[in-house]
This record gives sequence, C-alpha cells and structure tokens, in this order.
Amino acid sequence: MQCEKAFQLGSYQVFVDEHMVVLNDEKVAAQPKVMELLQVLVTRYPQVVSRNELIELVWHGNEAVGEKALTNTIWQLRQLFANPKAPLDIVETIRKKGYKLTLAPSPLVQSAEQIASELTVNKNKLVSGWAMFTLIFGLLAYAVWSHFNTHSESQAAEQIDEITKMPGSELRPSPSPKGDKLAFIWQQGQQSQLYLKDLTHPNVPITQLTFSDKRPWKAVWSPDQQYLYFAQKNALSCDIVRLSLADLEQVILTPCPVDSGYNYIAISPDGKTLAFNGKAPLASQDGIYLLDLTKVDASPERLSCDVGCELRDRDMAFSPDGQYLAITQRKSTSEERLSLYHLGKKQFQVLDSSHADIVGMSFHPSGQYLVYGAQTADKRRGYIMDLEAKSQTKLSPRGFSYPQFDDEGNLYYQKRRENYFIASFTTQSDVISMPSPVIESHYSNQYPTFSHQHQKLAFLSNESGQYELWLADLDGSNREQITQLQRNLRYPMWSMQGEKLLVVSSDESDGNDKLYVFDYASKQLKRLDLRFGKIGRPFWHGNGQDIVIRQKTEKGFKLFKLHPDTLHLSQLTQKPARYGQFISDEVLLFVNNKGLWRQQGSNVELLLAQTKFNTRYAWYANQESVFYKHLGSDFNYIHAFNLTTGDDKKLLRLPKASFSKSAPFVYDAPSQTLLFTQSLTPQSDINRLSSAK
Repeated sequence: MQCEKAFQLGSYQVFVDEHMVVLNDEKVAAQPKVMELLQVLVTRYPQVVSRNELIELVWHGNEAVGEKALTNTIWQLRQLFANPKAPLDIVETIRKKGYKLTLAPSPLVQSAEQIASELTVNKNKLVSGWAMFTLIFGLLAYAVWSHFNTHSESQAAEQIDEITKMPGSELRPSPSPKGDKLAFIWQQGQQSQLYLKDLTHPNVPITQLTFSDKRPWKAVWSPDQQYLYFAQKNALSCDIVRLSLADLEQVILTPCPVDSGYNYIAISPDGKTLAFNGKAPLASQDGIYLLDLTKVDASPERLSCDVGCELRDRDMAFSPDGQYLAITQRKSTSEERLSLYHLGKKQFQVLDSSHADIVGMSFHPSGQYLVYGAQTADKRRGYIMDLEAKSQTKLSPRGFSYPQFDDEGNLYYQKRRENYFIASFTTQSDVISMPSPVIESHYSNQYPTFSHQHQKLAFLSNESGQYELWLADLDGSNREQITQLQRNLRYPMWSMQGEKLLVVSSDESDGNDKLYVFDYASKQLKRLDLRFGKIGRPFWHGNGQDIVIRQKTEKGFKLFKLHPDTLHLSQLTQKPARYGQFISDEVLLFVNNKGLWRQQGSNVELLLAQTKFNTRYAWYANQESVFYKHLGSDFNYIHAFNLTTGDDKKLLRLPKASFSKSAPFVYDAPSQTLLFTQSLTPQSDINRLSSAK
C-alpha cells in the first residue's frame, strides 16, 4: 500500500511524521517508538510480524532493551486507539508467532494540490530510490529489495527470515548457488564443525559435514554444488580442503597458515580458480593466493605483494563475471581498505578506506553492488557499495557481518551480538558466589584498572562510538568520560602509586602506537609521540615514572624501559617476554611461552610453567599473590598463586565464552575483590533477506 505516512484505521486518522492520532478532530500525541512500531505493522499488513523482527527494526536488534520495551510499546499502541467514543482493538497477539493489525489501513483522502505538494517535498528530500524506500517504509527488506531488483514497486517486499537460531553461534553462512542449501559453521563452546541445512525442507535436521579436531573457517561452493572448499586448522597445521557432499570425502589441496587469525576463501564463478589466504614457505607474510582447480598438481600462485608492502591483503570475493576480485587490505589496526582488483589488467582501484575492520563481503548477482560488513569498537554494521555510482549506503541491522548472496539475489548474513561488562568477585567469601556486574549497560565496558590512591576505576567504553577512557567509583557509580580522542583506545593502566594513568592508541596513520598519560591531580592528558611501531601492552615501571613497552629483537620479543620525557629505551629482560607487571620497585613478573617468571636484579626464576600458567594477559600480581586465568579444555578457571608459599588455589570456574581471554585482572586488597572483563555469551544467528521474485 502507499499510505504509510498518513492513513486511516477505523475511525482514527494517523499522521506518522507528526506522531499524531486524530479522532473527530481530537488530537492525541504518540511516542516515536509507538509510531515506528505501528508503521512496521501497517507496511506488513496482513502478515504476522515476529517479536524478533520488531526488535530488529524498531530497536535495531538491541534485545537487552527491546524485549521489555516491545511489550510496553504494544500496550501504549493499544491505548492510543482505546478512546471510549470509538474503542478499537488495533493489535492481535498471535501466540508464539508475533503481532498483526486487526484491520486493513486505508489511505486518507487528499486533494490533488495536497498530493502535488507532498510529491514536490519528497522529491527534494529523497536523492535516490534507496533513500525513498528507506524513508517510506523504514524496513531493511524494502531497502535492499529496491536496491537490488528491477521489478515494479507494486510487488510485495520479503521479510527478514531467521534461518538459524540454535544454541551457540552459527557463523559465516554460505548458500548454495541455487539457494536450496546452506553451509555454515556451528560453534558450541570450543567445538566448531561444518554443517549443512536444507532450505527447501526447513524442518529437516541439519547435517554435520566435518568430524575433525581441526576447526573449519568458511566454506564456498563449486558451481555444480558437488563440493565445498574451506580451510581447517588446529594448533599444528592448516589445510585447504575439498569436501565431496556425496560421500564426505576430504581431499587436501594445499597448506594454509596456522598463525593467521583469518582463513578467507573464494571461488571463481566458473569454478576453475580458488582464491585463499595463504603463506608460501619463503613468504614474509600471508596474503592472497590463486589455485588452478583444473590442474591436478597445480601450485598456488601469490597475488598479493610480499616484500616492502604498505598493505596486507586479507579477504577476497570474485565478481559474477569473474573479471574482478574485491579485496580487503589491512593498513593498520585502525584502517582496512576495500579495493577492486582487475585480474586481467592487474590493477587496483580503492573503493573505501573509512573502516577499521571489514568482516565479510559479497557481490550481488547483477555485479553492480557489493555488500560488506564492517566493525568498529565491537559494533558491526552492513554497507552497500554501488560500483557504478561509487556511492555507499548503510544497512539497518546491527551485528551485520559475513554477507553472502545466492544466484537468485537472496542475501544471507551473520547477525552477531557482543557485549562486554566489568564484573567483580569476592575472593574470601565463605559462601560460593558468582561474579556480579559492576559496570554493565547495552554498551561494552572492559579493561578495568584501579587506583587505590584515589579509589577510582578506569576502563574503556564504546558508548561514544569509539573505545574511549572513562572513570568510575569502585561500585560503578559516578561514571565520567575523560578522553574525547575519537580513537579506539586500548590497555589502560594506573601507575603503582595510582597518580597517573596510561592508555594506548593504535589508530594512528603512521602505523606507530602512541601513548597517552593522564595525570589525575592536574586532569591533564599528555600524548607521547612514539616511533617504535607496535609496543604491545605497556605497563608502569616500579619507579612510578617510566613505562615498559615490548619491542621485537633478533632473539624474540623483549621488554624495554621507556623514559616518558626523553623517549629513551633501555632493555629490561634478557629472556623473551611479552608482558609483565612490577610488584615493587625492583621486582618484575613477566610472561613468555615458557610460563610466568620473576626477575629481581640478575636473578630470574620460573614461578609457574606454561602448562599451568597458559595466559599472556589475564592476570594481576601484587606482593602477596598472582591472580590468573587458566584456560581449561571445557572451562576457564581463576586461580590465586601465593608468591611466598607457592600454594595455588582454584577460586572460580566460568564458561569459556563468558570470559575475555586477553583482558587483565584488577584486585582491591582491602575489600578482597577481583575485577575483570566478562561478556554475555556471544550469540550469532544467520538471517536471510529474500529477493523479490
């Protein structure tokens, strides 16, 4: 229907832009969310709209807010049409399905002059068909439908379908070319395997395709749908394999890098060329390789730059005509470019360089559009790049990543929700207890560090859209943002005396990490313009003035003392070291791949071997104890190691997915309270936006 901005429901007139309902010239104002909700139900009439869809469209997928808010907003909507003069039961609850309008909306009768006036206003406001549909309907389904299809506007747009919603996380969807099957990774705890879902029979149980100790990453289909190609690896090896769907036989095609965090893969439209993230034995870094699948013993050929490269190629996707590769190129931790590479001419064209981290991409079958996900400060959004107009449009769903089209133009994507919060745990309680949230919101808060001198907790929060530095009292009250740098800061740490606070900025165009030092007394923030590349996780020297950073040497990583005024470096450790903490002026504890060490003068001793102390950063030390996280096979554990007696006590067991593996601990001795970063169990589901037929 074409009356989403002004329409009639029974005796009531509704004006969406004005947030107003009129009955017999009696005007009643409505809350914006009530109107947004009503607008969704109107555009979808007579369909039933699920609760999840309403939360996605009205509250942008924020379930923490939307679940309770939806119930309240439905109540407000019913009250809006409950005038005693003309009571109208406007919304029907369909048990276990959702909500729908009880009657059809009808357009308001307008004069020709009014219609012409509105069309003129809309023409000035709306600059494209995409913007028009976004404004009129406010629904992603309409937006993508209008962008990707050439059918008439009278056809009904499809809704967003939930394809998977299982325990754990369903990751990196890969629909078959015909759109009748879906391959995806199902992660439950630490177990990840490849599964297949029959989309033509949604009630048929999914099929497990892999049964290995190696974790698959992302699969791509052969054009005839007989094979899946993917990378799978464990701590010792990584292989690019071909899986036959007829008998689940696997054939290893070529090795892939074990030390790469991402194992991207793509296949050409004709099925003859496989592109993947690889690393030849003599290569200096990983990059994109091309493998000819038509030759039995073909060797992969490197496409990416290898020596003296400004950029590091990561992900790739073939265009539908096979002439181009879309490639993501990492410049730094704060910038990843999206480029188009012409395979024949061997030329790059930069499409976008405004994102810090691109998470998946796919060409629309027409070849005109490229859809991709991007992540900033643990928030994921989707974007559409019009390759002809060279324009970019943001998609509505939150958590959007790893999109993939089938040949019919149906778009599958991974919807991932992440939320971190600061939790506390009392170490000496007589009653077994669980951690309690200290700073928790629908934003992410993490990396706590505590000043005993000022009783102030410092932490990072993405409330502003970037991870900035904040302060709060130990109980989480009196929150205060103290940086406005519009950068994603990392690793805050108070000095041992609690007077100064350091934090790292990696979002730097020159590729060198920078340090900021906050003086609590003067409230001044000082920038240290370093030129030492990546410095790891800095911490304060025991003298309270100098800072310790990590540098790479010929014999591995070592720790160096940095004077903040002169920026002079002097080596602290002879043994390899990744991270450490001073527990006094002279005593340093540090960690490497052998375990936890104590260094005092020239004396260096191993305190806990790596089999026990198998974490790099999730630990805290004072003169009495070391609190640390032990990574178990099924759970994570918090231990307390007594530095005097050598006793090791297990304090707490937590699910792996709920506990940050890299965030540090903080301990407040007077209250015997341990603080650390926890997360809501990450949840990833797969959704589909269906193309109009």
